[in-house]
Amino acid sequence: MFRLSKIPHTSHLLLTLVILAGSTTGYASNGEVAEEIQVQANYMKFDIETGSSTYQGDVKISQGSIELSGDKVVILRQQDKIQQINIDGQPAQFIQDEHTENKIHARSQHMKYFASKNRLVMTVDAHLQQPDHTIESQRIVYDTKNKTVIAGNNKQNQQGGRVNIILTPKKDNPTPSTETP
Repeated sequence: MFRLSKIPHTSHLLLTLVILAGSTTGYASNGEVAEEIQVQANYMKFDIETGSSTYQGDVKISQGSIELSGDKVVILRQQDKIQQINIDGQPAQFIQDEHTENKIHARSQHMKYFASKNRLVMTVDAHLQQPDHTIESQRIVYDTKNKTVIAGNNKQNQQGGRVNIILTPKKDNPTPSTETP
């Protein structure tokens, strides 16, 4: 009988990365599915039966231009595909395209990423910052594929709260003067 507890600690992480690398459909933006996933955490638990894994303690996960971080991350899988990633933290964070002008930085106490829908749902003190605006609410839904945002609530019985939006006007580049001194 195969028991995970008999495998050395470093092999646990390697086994998890091999399994995750083969099942990243929907996790990264276009062109990043083939890129490696890097995971760092103080603790990891892997369920061989389900393929799901739990990471705790200063968790950092990155693939291509996407970075996730939090205190606890749970990756739920079905049929060798990532279905959902739950991130809890003080705060949990999602960063996409950090080194470009299209950077997206999201943070909240709780995040759920639904891989098949390319949807990130942030609750409790949610904050989404893009180059030209910042949105704050108790609930923000971000479509990572279509780059659309829904914040607050449109029904009285949902928890979304008020939405605070800060729009940053684009700065015009001064045109060089054609006058001669």
